[in-house]
Amino acid sequence: MAVGRGGERRQRKAAVARGRGPARRRPSLAQAANIRSIPTLMAFRDGILVFSQPGALPAPALEEVITAVKGLDMVDVRKQVEEAAASSNQAG
Repeated sequence: MAVGRGGERRQRKAAVARGRGPARRRPSLAQAANIRSIPTLMAFRDGILVFSQPGALPAPALEEVITAVKGLDMVDVRKQVEEAAASSNQAG
């Protein structure tokens, strides 16, 4: 059975959270998140930052980002995060 456009949007909305941070009012938060431009699109998955880009995206590009983030192999992502942390610990 096909899902109507509204149903697709509701399903996508349930899987993707949208938020706004007070970057202008809390510069320390913006600095901690390495935000240099407003807006900045950030995508987190399982608490890991997996995408960050300054500027707004057109709807088709945003859909591509959402699809890519959903398709990530999080086991591999966690492994890469651990390896990066280990190498930065050895360097410092």
